Amino acid sequence: MAESFPPDRFDEVPDLKRVGAHRAPAPKGRGWIAFLVAVVATLVLVGVGTFALFGLNDRIDFFGGSQSPSATPTPTPTPTEVAPVVDPAASILVLNGTPTAGLAASAAAAITAAGFTQQIPTSDASTEDVTASGVYYQDPSQEGVARAIANALGGIPIQITDTYAIPVEEGEAPVLRIVVVVGADYQPAA
Repeated sequence: MAESFPPDRFDEVPDLKRVGAHRAPAPKGRGWIAFLVAVVATLVLVGVGTFALFGLNDRIDFFGGSQSPSATPTPTPTPTEVAPVVDPAASILVLNGTPTAGLAASAAAAITAAGFTQQIPTSDASTEDVTASGVYYQDPSQEGVARAIANALGGIPIQITDTYAIPVEEGEAPVLRIVVVVGADYQPAA
């Protein structure tokens, strides 16, 4: 049989009516404080990241540039347009980039009327249809002549390119030729 112990003060437990863990109730509004801290931290991180990316891409100058205060800005040279030059001996080729027959001959006649007396060969396109006309030259020294030809054809654009260069053997001097490509936008003089 079980031994019984003499009664003591712990045998009678007072009725406190508490059950489980004993925590104080949470103060009201504490959830909003945590939410605001999270929002502020997010905004700070996004701002720092944005400025870091712009700084790495050189879009924002944080330090006011690398120029010293005593440095004077250098003036930007204004591009000078070369004046049109009529060279009667210029080598010119007129290509018709449209299916309209005779358009190259009409352009060659306008060029001849402008003072270019050299024989101007012409050629019609095969099946391709060029939409934009242009005067193409190979060397910067030809820009004035190209401008004069473009003006004779109603101000069509000019461009420097080697696309229409005549192939030469090694050691030979390149043959400089100005090529006019007449496109669908070309309107012959009446």
